[in-house]
Amino acid sequence: MIRILVADDHLLFRSMLEEMLRRDDEFEVLASCSNGNEVIECCRRQTLDIALLDIGMPGKGGIEVLKDIKESFPQVKAVMLTTFEDDENIKMAVQLGADGYLIKDMMPETLIMSIKCIYNNMVLFHKGAYKLLQTAVTDVHGTKSRKVTIDNMVFDTVDIRILQLIVQGKSNKEIGAILSYSEGTIKNKISKLLSVTGFSDRTELSVFAINHAMV
Repeated sequence: MIRILVADDHLLFRSMLEEMLRRDDEFEVLASCSNGNEVIECCRRQTLDIALLDIGMPGKGGIEVLKDIKESFPQVKAVMLTTFEDDENIKMAVQLGADGYLIKDMMPETLIMSIKCIYNNMVLFHKGAYKLLQTAVTDVHGTKSRKVTIDNMVFDTVDIRILQLIVQGKSNKEIGAILSYSEGTIKNKISKLLSVTGFSDRTELSVFAINHAMV
């Protein structure tokens, strides 16, 4: 029996996830938590095998809870289950010893299989999360990662590649398929680019990229 804790501040998602896990005879859901402090308390009181952790919880977030679990309860396998495919979160999760980094848009049967694999001492990363981590070292063509600074704005390899594809008129879905990221991740990264540059739309980003020889 796989003894599991589910942590997510969204009650509806948490309840649905618990129900899905309970339908499998190999799982026993021992705890349900809405914030990081509850997770640590449950780890003290329960004998757990796996903790499924959302990143964006109130109080202690998932990354901070991951650190606490690995320091105080190393026997518990900590798995990030989140909507955030963010390179900094992924790198922190790896550095802190996460046993998995899974994305909430996975099919239920895939999630179930992934959790069982992690229980059996495999480390699993969603493809989009792995790709973001990979690009910290190499870009999509296998060359060294690089950064470009323009007017105190820093653009990494992924930013530059996304800008290039925007100039080509690619949609978020098409960019995601080319770079092996989820459409949601591409949307979030373009939103960050708009925020950093102060532009309001993709056309302005395209002009910016062309003017600064990024294409």
